[in-house]
Amino acid sequence: MPHDYLDPPRSKIDGLAFLGLSLSRKSEQGHPDSVTHQASFDLNDILDRDYEFLLSSNDDGWLVGGGEPGPPVSYKLTAKDSAHVEILRIGTYQKDWGGVPLEEILDVMKSGEILIPQIEVLPTAVVENPDLPPELEIRFDMEPAKPNFKNLDAPLPVNWQLRFLHNQLFKRFEYPSRFCPGAFHSTIMRKAEFRSKKHRKKYLAKCAAAVEVWKEKGVQPLNTVPRGPEGQEAEGDNREDECHSGIWLFTDRENITHFFQPNFLPPYVGEKRKQILEVLKEEWDTKTLSWKKIDAGALNGKRRHWRNRRSSGRGRGRGGGRGRGGGRGRDDGRGRGGGGVRSGDQGDGDNTNSQPRSKKNAARKKDKNIKKGS
Repeated sequence: MPHDYLDPPRSKIDGLAFLGLSLSRKSEQGHPDSVTHQASFDLNDILDRDYEFLLSSNDDGWLVGGGEPGPPVSYKLTAKDSAHVEILRIGTYQKDWGGVPLEEILDVMKSGEILIPQIEVLPTAVVENPDLPPELEIRFDMEPAKPNFKNLDAPLPVNWQLRFLHNQLFKRFEYPSRFCPGAFHSTIMRKAEFRSKKHRKKYLAKCAAAVEVWKEKGVQPLNTVPRGPEGQEAEGDNREDECHSGIWLFTDRENITHFFQPNFLPPYVGEKRKQILEVLKEEWDTKTLSWKKIDAGALNGKRRHWRNRRSSGRGRGRGGGRGRGGGRGRDDGRGRGGGGVRSGDQGDGDNTNSQPRSKKNAARKKDKNIKKGS
């Protein structure tokens, strides 16, 4: 089980239910039964359906951009588009298994207790995760990672809505199987193997170019039509309110059961801005399974100045190597400025267990004089 479950011993049976965003979009290249939940981002722009760069993947193939159409167009498992971003993994609706009853989730989400903002997001990167072979993921990071807590007129970070929802849901729901799988992302392919390092580089460059185009357009709403509680498009002319981009309840990535409209609407100024920043002041630490405060002081000019001054000196890595490259060393002992060495290596920087260079030279001269005298 994931190491960041709230209470692994009491999480009896794993499951796939979650609250999150749907990025599903029907396309001519994908499965004909795929459903469009957002039209802001065509994820085919970051796919390689002709396998020009990729050699293979797992049997799912492309999970987004309309999904996999099946033979004779593709020979991966036939599947509809299941593009999504998880915000809260529920697991199961069985309390004795470590999950949360469906009725409890629906009651809370309909009560207005959870503030659901208008969801307007922006992809920030396409990356490989640490798996071998890796998953390809499209990220929705909050940028910058720390909001400006001191200036209420400063713009809110891109994708702040995801952390805002995540923190509220984590505060409200406490159950053994609770977790969120890593940074906010949508997996687009699993076990991706490239034809070569050169092909990998070209593919990632293609993705970076597509993301830059999206960034030029700015944040976009995912859902733009009014929907009923089960996700169906609402009938009639009830379209005077343009804020329809909310969140979804999934039984698993292929089965969506409920939709929750925004109830915390823009503009996000005044008291609403204060509410947002108050929620964003904390972050869930998956290593300690506890809340940690976001360091608002890091925005202070004096603190930045102190850091800059320190970075101009000799860096020291935790591994024991010292770097003269101009910054604090990373965990492997390299100075960030590029002049450090790994722990145990020899170079311009001395190992912490070694003598200073001047003492070494003096000791060598003394040895030579002793030899001459003998």
